[in-house]
Amino acid sequence: MGESGVQEYMRWMMIVFLASFAALLFAAAGVARHIWLQRARSRREPPRVFEPTEERDLEFKL
Repeated sequence: MGESGVQEYMRWMMIVFLASFAALLFAAAGVARHIWLQRARSRREPPRVFEPTEERDLEFKL
């Protein structure tokens, strides 16, 4: 592989690196937005109250 071949290889490696970095930033922004929206929604809505459930006897009869 000559000098121009190495430069071409390095150029493609840099392109792949930058594309991967951009995808990572995009995913991180999506996660941050999701968290932001969930926190805003939880502040607007009253807390959910769960109805008491029927207690069950968990002892097994042999």
